[in-house]
Amino acid sequence: MRLAQMVLILLGITFLLLSMGKITINLSWPFPWWFSIIFFVAAGICGFSAIKLSDEVEKRHARAHMAGRMVLSNVEFGKQFFPTDRAEIATKLREILSRHIPIDLSQMQPDDRFVQDLRMDALDSMSTVEYVIEIEEAFGINIPDSAAEKMITFQNVVDYVAEAVKAETNL
Repeated sequence: MRLAQMVLILLGITFLLLSMGKITINLSWPFPWWFSIIFFVAAGICGFSAIKLSDEVEKRHARAHMAGRMVLSNVEFGKQFFPTDRAEIATKLREILSRHIPIDLSQMQPDDRFVQDLRMDALDSMSTVEYVIEIEEAFGINIPDSAAEKMITFQNVVDYVAEAVKAETNL
């Protein structure tokens, strides 16, 4: 897949240079003006295809990491992996996460790492920030950047949110 991405990128760059007239001037190939538009569109298609291919590769890595695991609903996930006082929090956090990662999380486990295992940053670079913001809104807590940086696994997020909610209710 990486080779296909590189070919698409190089082809896109070539089409872009052709659309700008950079290659035609050097090689003395007289193209009509409307060829520039065709080359520009072809460059855009190559770039878009390379990005889509990259997304598919990242999704495949995440699915391969979770392959063979038991499929659980959000509620079953919370009940199976977390104590009673944290199961509801885990259920809600997994629901929120599913809106920020374009893969099926039904086989996710608490020790899955967001970046290495779920490919969160590669699939959507803003997803981490949006996920933290939605958690803050859903639970009425504030997550400082220093704490967010330490949340590497889903388990880390559940633990932090459970403690933050507990601290809020004790005030």
